[in-house]
Amino acid sequence: MANPIFRIVAPLVVGALAAAGAIVANSLSRDRGERQLALSPAPRPLALHGWWSSDTSSSLAHAHPAVLIVDADSTALIDSWDRRTRDRVPHPVVRRTPEWPPSGTIVVDAATGDLLTVVDAPAGQGIPTT
Repeated sequence: MANPIFRIVAPLVVGALAAAGAIVANSLSRDRGERQLALSPAPRPLALHGWWSSDTSSSLAHAHPAVLIVDADSTALIDSWDRRTRDRVPHPVVRRTPEWPPSGTIVVDAATGDLLTVVDAPAGQGIPTT
């Protein structure tokens, strides 16, 4: 017959080893998933490329990680990009602000709608383009 101490300690040791194994396995699978996300290409090419679509760090990219590319005439969404997830912005909402030009293609912050860059403006508007 087994020692009463063994009956108490053995299940505790087995449970602790199983918990440690689960924690290590979860940690390893999460690290692999993040690496795959960082290396995966966009499912389709972006409409426009610039600082908002690159992986290099810049002050603008850190301040505005998610952007929308918008037609200012119609406020129609052309494309979107979120540098944190390396994918399109889920459920983007276009919010016109007073600083937007009346026409052209613009890049705005996805969270606030703030104008970041005028990519294409009609001639004679005097708006800097990049």
